[in-house]
Amino acid sequence: MRRRIDRFIDDSLLEFATWYVSSHFLGKERDCVNLYAMEFLAKKVESGAAVEHLSQIRIECGVPQPIGYTRKAATKDLVIWRGREETAWDDTWQPINFPRVVMEWKTRRKARAILDFDSHDMEWLKAFTKENPGTFGYLVTVCHPKTGRSVAWAKVSEGKVATRKCVPPQNPKSAT
Repeated sequence: MRRRIDRFIDDSLLEFATWYVSSHFLGKERDCVNLYAMEFLAKKVESGAAVEHLSQIRIECGVPQPIGYTRKAATKDLVIWRGREETAWDDTWQPINFPRVVMEWKTRRKARAILDFDSHDMEWLKAFTKENPGTFGYLVTVCHPKTGRSVAWAKVSEGKVATRKCVPPQNPKSAT
């Protein structure tokens, strides 16, 4: 299942990123998360795939916090659950269930190092995936400074940043 979910997420992120760097889409973080989920992630959902039903995908979804955080639950940008109607909550409203994937997104309008991910999100995902080795984390940064768009993402697994990928800006003269 690990390879299937990796490929599922990587393929959809690569497709989103490739489209984004050559597009004229203007959107903030929530706009990008929603467009990615509805346009690029949703079309990969099918029977037999790593994600078989749209209801497994949630935007702005609650998940349990790792040990050491004050609140019991936190809201994350995009979450993929193992089953159709899973949530973090038990019948007493305690956050006890853990998703398959947690994604944290950021958008930037000023040029910075593309693989310089948000440090709070990175530390949170490292702690969360270390405590829950069956969950993958993804950091996604969408950059649209005047110098050219880019999208980078990193997979966090078992408390470590496992891979980093980037679709760099296109040559501005060749962009449509």
